[in-house]
Amino acid sequence: MLDFYLLIPCYNNLEGLIVSLRSVEYHKEKYAVLLVDDGSQVPITLSLLPKDLQQKHTIEIITLPENKGITEALNTGLRIILERNNALYTARLDCGDVCMPDRFYKQINFLSVNTHVSLLGSICLFADAKRKTTYVYHSAEKHSAICKQMHLKCSFIHPTVVFRNESIKDTELYPDNFPYAEDYAFFFELTKKNQTHILQEILLHTQINTKGISVKKRKQQIKSKINVIKHYGDNKQLIFFGIFKQYISLLLPYKFILFVKNVISHPH
Repeated sequence: MLDFYLLIPCYNNLEGLIVSLRSVEYHKEKYAVLLVDDGSQVPITLSLLPKDLQQKHTIEIITLPENKGITEALNTGLRIILERNNALYTARLDCGDVCMPDRFYKQINFLSVNTHVSLLGSICLFADAKRKTTYVYHSAEKHSAICKQMHLKCSFIHPTVVFRNESIKDTELYPDNFPYAEDYAFFFELTKKNQTHILQEILLHTQINTKGISVKKRKQQIKSKINVIKHYGDNKQLIFFGIFKQYISLLLPYKFILFVKNVISHPH
């Protein structure tokens, strides 16, 4: 029995994949990397990865014949993981993101001790090396506070999470009716059904990608977030404030929001 599968979707980003894999540290015999190549123009194969990474990790590559999008890529991986039923958890990572060396040791240990917790995240550092912009994405720590916060924003940064495979057997996995906010919907559903927690330390550095989907499809993503709050929210007052917050985000330029986050993270 493995401790976890590390689920990584990838589309035309071999360089970012290599950066991410170099940052992963854990007992080799207790985890496996499940890479879903989402129809990359040059299909990713093991032979394209440096030999030291091939030796360091147990890596399996699932190749989709065409680009299906991240929702289908993730669900393809999760269906395989659930069917095999040979790992306690699924951990997430995106190409280009960097794990702290002790990330998985800390997260798996926490879940092993706190058996009531099904979904675990961590604090995350966002960084844009070109613009020298950084900010820390803070989230509530305990379940009761997370349940409230989910009405206002997604408490979980996607590539920081580890969740119990047992807890997702009764879900429809990542829903496809909330474009570019499928993770928000998935985690909101898990939060309503399971105990959650967020470690209050930075265990992941993620890239601020101004050319990424979250920026290019920002308006559509915000509209999906509003629909997620309407669908999953159960506190009328918090639903109102959450939707209001998203509409404000819709009106403000992304660069301005990034500037404010950077200033708040570096008050001096």
